[in-house]
Amino acid sequence: MSECGWLSDRMPVVVLGRAQWTPQEAQHLTLCGGCQREWVLVRAANRLGTSAAGALEPAAVAGAIAARLERDQETRLRRRRWTLGGLAAAAAVLIAVWTGAVPNQPSSRAADTSLAAGQLEISLPELGSLHPAELDSVLQTMDEAAAGSPSDDPELGDLNPEELERVLDSWEG
Repeated sequence: MSECGWLSDRMPVVVLGRAQWTPQEAQHLTLCGGCQREWVLVRAANRLGTSAAGALEPAAVAGAIAARLERDQETRLRRRRWTLGGLAAAAAVLIAVWTGAVPNQPSSRAADTSLAAGQLEISLPELGSLHPAELDSVLQTMDEAAAGSPSDDPELGDLNPEELERVLDSWEG
């Protein structure tokens, strides 16, 4: 280690009064400009630290720390209460749904469509690819057809060309 490095490591010990400069160290300090500037800086920092420590009132610092710890404790307790309340609410909803306490009443439209689907005696795999709105339209048409009497159905000869085309398109899928 160089002489400057050795001196730099010893400066804090000397400034605190725990050691003294040896004659060789004192001579190097008087000849080396870099070490002199560092020694001035270390002594100024020591004076600044000593004056700041004297200006602090230990009772005021302890009171400020205690108040901060109390605020932090209250914040943690508040968060814990909100978390427990949220978990309790979620558990209550889960239990209500699981036990069936919340009534699950289907709409009358869903009941009507399921009635029409229950009366079908043929499978219609092409309905599986329909969008929900299209499927609803088909099911409503089936409900209307199921509600009417068989004598209300028109014969093919009674249809105009557009209606006949729609019938043929529906048969083709």
